[in-house]
Amino acid sequence: MNILLVCIIGLAVLFAAALSYGFYRSWKTGRAADYGAFQAGMLPSVMPEGQWRGSVPELGEVAWKGKKFLGAGKGINVFEKSGVKSEAYEFEFYKTTGIDAAHVIRLDYGKPGNPLWLRFIVDEMVSVGENRYLGLVYLNIVPGFPFRMGYFRLEK
Repeated sequence: MNILLVCIIGLAVLFAAALSYGFYRSWKTGRAADYGAFQAGMLPSVMPEGQWRGSVPELGEVAWKGKKFLGAGKGINVFEKSGVKSEAYEFEFYKTTGIDAAHVIRLDYGKPGNPLWLRFIVDEMVSVGENRYLGLVYLNIVPGFPFRMGYFRLEK
């Protein structure tokens, strides 16, 4: 019985830590300079197509290098590690009302074939200039209350 109680308490502490981190990231990203730019962004007149270079300024150099928009509302992420390029993590994309902006392009990873952990992530992006997008990554583990996790940029 004691081991069960220890496990329950451990899980409760882990859950509380995860929620605390989610609230912290939402608070931090909501106060970043990019937040205003994201809210002021617009929907493009034409949906993105082809390869787009990606960056995550807050993290510096990362293995994620961008996204490839394949048409018909489908896309995939592009990576490069140790000089080896790869593609992984398919998504569907469409125009919709955003979580933090009036109109966005939503990238939804909640599809079969993606790892379970990825299905809780949703990206939203807006146009912030010609051939430039600003995106916001959300973690949706609490129904109805997605956590803002950080920003990404895409350029043609």
